[in-house]
Amino acid sequence: MKKGNDKNSFEENIVEYLKRNKNFFIKYPELVKGLNFPLKDKGSDKIINLDAYRYKTISQENIDLQNQMTEILLAGKSHLNAQKRILKSTLRILNAKTLSKIIDVIINDLKSILVCDIVNCFVTSNDFKIQNLNPIDYKVVQSYFKNNTLTNLNQNPKGILLYFPNKSNNIKSYILLKVVLDNNHLILAMGSKNKKQFTPEMQVDLVEFLIKIIEIKLKDI
Repeated sequence: MKKGNDKNSFEENIVEYLKRNKNFFIKYPELVKGLNFPLKDKGSDKIINLDAYRYKTISQENIDLQNQMTEILLAGKSHLNAQKRILKSTLRILNAKTLSKIIDVIINDLKSILVCDIVNCFVTSNDFKIQNLNPIDYKVVQSYFKNNTLTNLNQNPKGILLYFPNKSNNIKSYILLKVVLDNNHLILAMGSKNKKQFTPEMQVDLVEFLIKIIEIKLKDI
């Protein structure tokens, strides 16, 4: 009985040592040749071949690497296209002569740039006498834009009911944009039927750049 325990303990020590030294067979590759790997998995009829396993593993790693490179290239191309669209929108906003025209450009261009299904606009002041701009309480706006942020992507379900009362059942994801003009705020609620269109991880640097352009233009109106 004791010998059996000693054998098990000895084997367990070997296993623990190999776990702690994962590069052991890399340092001593000649040992691999002398090991007797099982030709079959006891639980199935599948043949086990170490070389085939290595080839399969390396092939899968190459496929994963190629997929990652493809995603990076596509992301770079998408970012470049977004830059071009932001630049065109910037020029249209700067060339707009009236407040209503600026609002139209903002709504139409951002709807296209962000690929959303519905856009609702809100204002915290009655100074904006423009059609399609709905009043909203300033304190409510503050609760959605803390720390002076210009965008909100937290996907709070209450925001759907508040900012999309006309389409709350259809909106699955959304982004809120805040344009500041003195003590007034223009809020753009961009909603999508696609739940993956807007996520908290979304990059908004280009959109925030356009918001700053809008703020500069509005001060000149």
